[in-house]
Amino acid sequence: MIVEKGYRVTFDLVVEVGRIRYDDHRQLHEIQAYLKCSPAKIELPLSTIGMISKRFLDFCRLLHQSRESDILEDIHTNGGYFLHFDGSTEQKCGQCSLILMDSRSGHILECLMVESEKYDTIKDALEKVYLKYGKPLAVISDLRSGFIKACVAVFGKNVTHILCHYHFLRTLRDEFMPNHIFIKSCMTKKWKLHTGLSKLLKSLKETQPNAGCPKYLKTLEEIEAYIEETSDTLGAYQYALRWILNFKQDSSGKGIPFDLPYLDLYNRFVAGKKFIDRIFAKAGVEMRVKYYYDFYQMTKKTKKLGYHEPGFRKALRQLEYTYKWFNKLRAILFLQSQIEDDRTLAPLSKQYRLTSAEAKMLPKRLNVFLRSIKQELQCSKNTNRIAFLMNLRDQVEKYQDNLHVPILSVTIDGKKTLLVPPRTNNYLESLFRFIKRLLRRCSGHSKLPKEFGSIGALLPYYLTMRDHNLFRDIFNDNNTLAEEFAKLFAKSWQPPKNLINLPQSSKNDGDEKQLVALEG
Repeated sequence: MIVEKGYRVTFDLVVEVGRIRYDDHRQLHEIQAYLKCSPAKIELPLSTIGMISKRFLDFCRLLHQSRESDILEDIHTNGGYFLHFDGSTEQKCGQCSLILMDSRSGHILECLMVESEKYDTIKDALEKVYLKYGKPLAVISDLRSGFIKACVAVFGKNVTHILCHYHFLRTLRDEFMPNHIFIKSCMTKKWKLHTGLSKLLKSLKETQPNAGCPKYLKTLEEIEAYIEETSDTLGAYQYALRWILNFKQDSSGKGIPFDLPYLDLYNRFVAGKKFIDRIFAKAGVEMRVKYYYDFYQMTKKTKKLGYHEPGFRKALRQLEYTYKWFNKLRAILFLQSQIEDDRTLAPLSKQYRLTSAEAKMLPKRLNVFLRSIKQELQCSKNTNRIAFLMNLRDQVEKYQDNLHVPILSVTIDGKKTLLVPPRTNNYLESLFRFIKRLLRRCSGHSKLPKEFGSIGALLPYYLTMRDHNLFRDIFNDNNTLAEEFAKLFAKSWQPPKNLINLPQSSKNDGDEKQLVALEG
C-alpha cells in the first residue's frame, strides 16, 4: 500500500475510486456499495468517497504540472500550438471554468475557476500560458468584449486572432427573434395549429396505411407517390398530418438563427394543406364529411393562412428575407453546405475545418458579400429591410479581419508544413458538453452548481490526459498511476519550471515567429 504521510487513504484506493467515478460514471452510493462488497470490505461514508474522488483529480492536475516540460516538448514537436480559450458555467454556480487548450496536441495549457471572463482575468490566464509555452501560432476564441484586447496585450499584434465563425453568426440572433416569436405565438396560441393537427391525427389512430408500408414518410413527394400507387386517401391524409407535425426534422439542433422551426411549420402546413385539399377533392361525400370537415374548420382559424392576421404577413416576409441573407453569409463562410450535410448531428459536433483553398478565398468572398449588401441597400425601400442590412453590414465590417483564416508555414521534423488553423471553438464547446454530461451521470442531478464549482477546473485535466499518447502508459495501469501519484510526494514537491529551450521558427506571410520556452 502506498500512503501519503499523514493521510489514511492509500494512493491505490484514490486511483480505484477516481477511475470508477469518472471512467465508469458511477454515483457515490454505487461506489460505496462496490467497496463494501469488495474482498477488502471497505466501508466509507459518502462524504469521504466524494473527497477521495476529488483528490484523485487534484493529483491528476499535479501530475500534469509535473510534466509541463514534456508537454512543451510535445508542442514544439508539432510545430507550435493553436490556443483555444473559453469559459463555461452552470446556473447559480457563481464561478466559471476557464479552459485554455491546444487543439493540435490536445493538451490542456491552463484550467482554472474564475468569477468572470473580464479583461484582467483573461489577461492573467494568457500570461501564464505565454510564460510556460511561448506564443501560439494562432488564437481562437468567441466574441466576448476584451478577448482581442487581452490577446494583443499578451502576445502582440503579430499573433493571428480568429473569432469563432459560429459565435459570429449567432450575434445576428436578435434580428430573428421578434418575428419568429410573433409567428410562433400566432400559430400555437391564436390558431392552436399544433394542437389541432395533433387531435386530427389522434382521431385517425384506428386507420392505418396499407400493410407493409412504413409508419412515417419523410417527404411530401414520398406521400404523393404513395397515394398514386395505392389510392389510399386516409393513409395519405395520415402521412401528411404526421409530416406537418414532424416539422422539427428540418432543424439541425443549432438553434436560432440557424434553425427557424416555426417558419418550417408554417411552410409545411401551407404545402400540406394544398396536398390534403387535393386528395379529398377526389374523395366521396361521406369521407369528406367524416374526415375533411374537421380539417377545414381548423384551417379557418388561420384566417386564410395568416393573410388576414394583423402583422403576420409582414413578420413572415421579414423573417424570410433575413433568413435568405443569413444563408448567403453562411455560404460565404463555407458553413452552408456543411450544416446541411450534418443536420442529424448534435450542435457543434464537428470542427468544420477549412481547406487551404477555402481559407485563401475568404477575404475576397467577404468583400463580395459587402458589395452585394451595398447594392441591395441602394435598391431597397423597406425600412425594416434597410435596418437589417445596415446592421448586417456593420457586423461583418467590424469583425471582418478576425474572420480571416491565415495559412501558416511551420517547420516540423525539418520539413516545412502548411497549417490552416481551426475557425471555430467547437473543440472546447464539445469538451464542455462532455464534462457536463459526465457530471450529470455521476451526480444524478440535472443542475450542477455545486459539482461544477467544485471540480469544473479539475476534470478537464484528467479527461484530456488519460487517452493522450504522452500519458497513456501511466493511465493504462492503475498501479503505475498510483506510483506516479506517490512520487509527487516522495520529496517536497514543487511545480516544475520550464527549463527546456526548444526554439521552433515558423512563417506567416513573411513575418517571422519564434516559439521560445521561457525559463521559469
